[in-house]
Amino acid sequence: MGATTSELVRDFEAVVDDDPALDRWAVFARLREELPVFFSERLDSWVMTRYDDVHRTLSEEASFEPPKEGPGAPAFGRSFLQMSGREHNKKVGIVAREMRSPRALRERLEGVVGKISRERAGALPLGEPVDMREEYAMWIPLLTITELSGIDEAAKFRDWYRTIVAGGVSSISNPGAREAAFEARAELREYLRPIIEERRVHPGTDLVSDLVTAEYEGEPLPWEEIVATVVFLLAAGVETTERVITSALRHLALDEEEWESLYAHRDDTTYLSAFSAEALRVYPPVNGTMRVALHELELGGEQLAAGDRIVVLLAAANRDPSRFDDPNLFDRSRFAVNPDKQFTSAGDVLPFGAGPHHCAGSRLAQTEMVHAFSCLLERVRSLEPAGDLPAGEGFMLHSPSALPLILHPA
Repeated sequence: MGATTSELVRDFEAVVDDDPALDRWAVFARLREELPVFFSERLDSWVMTRYDDVHRTLSEEASFEPPKEGPGAPAFGRSFLQMSGREHNKKVGIVAREMRSPRALRERLEGVVGKISRERAGALPLGEPVDMREEYAMWIPLLTITELSGIDEAAKFRDWYRTIVAGGVSSISNPGAREAAFEARAELREYLRPIIEERRVHPGTDLVSDLVTAEYEGEPLPWEEIVATVVFLLAAGVETTERVITSALRHLALDEEEWESLYAHRDDTTYLSAFSAEALRVYPPVNGTMRVALHELELGGEQLAAGDRIVVLLAAANRDPSRFDDPNLFDRSRFAVNPDKQFTSAGDVLPFGAGPHHCAGSRLAQTEMVHAFSCLLERVRSLEPAGDLPAGEGFMLHSPSALPLILHPA
């Protein structure tokens, strides 16, 4: 390994350690150009940065799968992420029909998310500092998923879901986070136990009831899978949307022209969807994810063995100039034509993955983002930073840790 290559790998490892002195986007750009596929001793994994390699790794179910154990593996238990083929398609369909079907969006989700967003926006204090991550961005997806699951006391889940998510994909750079995640999962499982048992006896029209009454190959879903799936929905369904809304609001607070343009289009759902898609491209809440090679293969000029672990950097792929013109520019019109496509498996942006494991909640995330922005714009005329705004932090999960703003009324 040459001196320049060694220096680049050291810079990447500093990004892994979340060194604020390094520009992660500049490091990712150099990796795409000079070292698109390399083995990281720090992560004990191959790392991929170019769009085509990342998309292939996410899409080819016969060659790659999510890890089932170890650092970087999900901490939810056996959920959709650990399934493949017919089993994955059938079981993910249980919740997908309630989260991404046109009928569900039209008949239920729009109303639920709109009501929650309007109430949370209405409760925000005006003219004084407020942490928009804690008081707004977090609550919209959290209250939505607990409403859809028929679970009360949403506030109980805040610490649980953050700890569980951190012990999953983020544990690739912090293996110690997995122990805390398993403890939080155990606590959440005990909280859910009587709820799940009650739904077996008295099922309703919620996601938990859908799971406990569903069958696969003539048999009810195992208890462990039901719990893992509910934990997955509560954790992954909140953390990612919370983070991208926070990053997008920071962007708006620091760019008056961007805010004014969004304000002028506050009633235009297509415009708000296009803005949301671009926010996901430029500020992906999940900067990377993990896969394992299922057999020996060549990828990006490197030979991988069966069992090799792979970090696919979604953030680097989302700014690949071979796929996106002027990729470092936040272009609110980039997806102006058919922005809905970006929230499906046919989309170009990769915050929701690709292929068979494309996130079942992507259309729900779109609905949450659009309502979060539109309801805020109804009440707020301008955003003022309350001091210096924290920049994004974290290697795999990335966003500002807080967002103190002063909201001025419309």
